[in-house]
Amino acid sequence: MNHESSAAHPAAAAPACSVRLAVRRFRRLFSVTIAVLFLLVAGLAVANFGQGPRLASAEINLDASIVRGNPRLLLTANQPLTEVVAGQVTVSPATEVSTSVTDRALTVQFAGILRYNTVYTVRVTDVASTTQDATSTLEYEFTTPDIDIYALQRDSRVDDAGAKRPDTVRRTTLQGRGDGDIVFSAPRIQQYVALEDHLAAVTLAEDDTATLEVVSFAGGDNVQVPVPGAGVIENLAASPSKNLIAYTFTSAPAEAAGRLYDRTPFVYDLTEYSGLPVEVTGVDGLPMTVKDLGFVPDSTSLVVQNAGQTLFLIDMLGDAALTPLGEHDEMRGFVPGTRALVVADPDRGSTIDLADGAVTTLDLAPSLLDESAYPGKLVLLSEQGRYARLFLQETGDSNQLVSLIALTDAADSSVAFTPASDSSRVRDFCVSPNGQYLAVETIPEAGLGDTYPTMPAFSGMTTTLVDLDRGTSSRSVSGFLPDWCV
Repeated sequence: MNHESSAAHPAAAAPACSVRLAVRRFRRLFSVTIAVLFLLVAGLAVANFGQGPRLASAEINLDASIVRGNPRLLLTANQPLTEVVAGQVTVSPATEVSTSVTDRALTVQFAGILRYNTVYTVRVTDVASTTQDATSTLEYEFTTPDIDIYALQRDSRVDDAGAKRPDTVRRTTLQGRGDGDIVFSAPRIQQYVALEDHLAAVTLAEDDTATLEVVSFAGGDNVQVPVPGAGVIENLAASPSKNLIAYTFTSAPAEAAGRLYDRTPFVYDLTEYSGLPVEVTGVDGLPMTVKDLGFVPDSTSLVVQNAGQTLFLIDMLGDAALTPLGEHDEMRGFVPGTRALVVADPDRGSTIDLADGAVTTLDLAPSLLDESAYPGKLVLLSEQGRYARLFLQETGDSNQLVSLIALTDAADSSVAFTPASDSSRVRDFCVSPNGQYLAVETIPEAGLGDTYPTMPAFSGMTTTLVDLDRGTSSRSVSGFLPDWCV
C-alpha cells in the first residue's frame, strides 16, 4: 500500500512559493519603475513647457557669404515661433539684417557681403513660441572663410642662357604668408582673370600678337581659346561663378585679307560643348566696337559701352537682347555687394540700378584733401556715398608729389593709405568685391617700365591690402593687377 502524499514532502511546495514571491517582487519593482519614469517624463514636459524655444540647428553657405550679396542664416528652433523683428537681432561685428519666420525656421538675412575670415556672433533675444508665453535667447557663432588673392609678377631679368625669365601669376590668401604659389607662368603675360576653378590669361608672342589660354586648377592641358587671327586682346573680364569670360579683339594691321576686327567683343563659355567664343553684336545684329565692358557681379549679364559711349545690358545666356542704359563717358564698376553700376560724366557721377534702369545722381561729400591736393581716381564704396579717392599732394619745400588715398563719407574724411616711402607712388587701386579692402598698386622710385604694348607695368611693383574698417595695411604681395581689379 502506498501511503505517500503531498504533506509528506514539504520541500516540494517551497519552490512554488519562491516563484510566487519573485513574481510579486518583480511586479512591484516594475510598477515603481513605471511610476518613476512617468514622473520624470511629466517633470520634463512641465519643464519644457515653461521654457522658451531652443536652437535645434543652423545653416549658412559660408563660401557664398563672402562672394554674393545678402547671405542668409537659417536658425531652426525646437518649437514654432512667433514673428521676430530685426531689432531683436544683434550681430557682432555690427551688420544690418532683416528677419522672417516660417513655423520653426527663423531666417536672418545680412545686408551686403560679409567680411573675410571673420567670427560672427548672431544673438536673437525675446524669442517666443506660438504655443506658450515663455521666451528665450537664440545664439549662433560662425567664421567666414579666408579668400584667395592673385597678383601678376612680370620678370624682365634673364637667366644664365640669356633667356627672359617667365612672368607668373601667384595665388595666396589674406592670412597667408609671402607671395603664394605659382598657378600660371609664361614668357610674357599681359593680363589674367581668375574664375572659381580656372584662370584665363592673355599671353604675348615675340611679335606682340596675343593668345588667350584657360588653365584648370585641377590640372590637365591648357585650353587655347580660338581667336579670329593675329591681333590684340583687351578688356579681359570674367563672371567667376558662371564660368564666363569676355574680351575684345582687334585684328593686327597685317591682316589684310578677310574681315578686320576693331575692339570687337566676344564671350567664351567654359562649359559650352563647342568650345567656341560668341561674338557680341550690336543693334540689328551689326558688329560692334567696344570702349569698355564688364560682367554684372554673380550673373551672366554683360554691360558693354560702344564707341558712341552708349551702354547696353546683355544677358549672354538668355535671349541676348540689348537693353540700352544711356550714354555716359565712363564705366566705373559696381558698388560692392550690389548690382548698381557706377558711371561718370564730365559734370557728375551717377549709379544705374540694373533692375529698372533708374539713374541716381551722386551727391558726394567733399574730401579733406580737396583744397590742398590734386584729385585722381575715385571709387564708390557704398550706395550711401562713401568713397575712396587718390590724391597727389606736394610735400614741404621739395615740391615733391606724394600719393594719398582718402576715405570720405557724409560724416568724416581721413587718409587711408600713403606709400611706405615718399618716393613710391600709387599707380592704381580698387576695392574688394565685399567692400572690405582696398588693393593698392605702388611703384618704387627705381621701378623700370617693361615696354609691354598693352597694360605696361614697372619692375618692383607691390600690391598692399588696406582694411577699410580697421584702417590697417599689414598685408602686401609682390606684383600688380590683383584679381579684384580686373
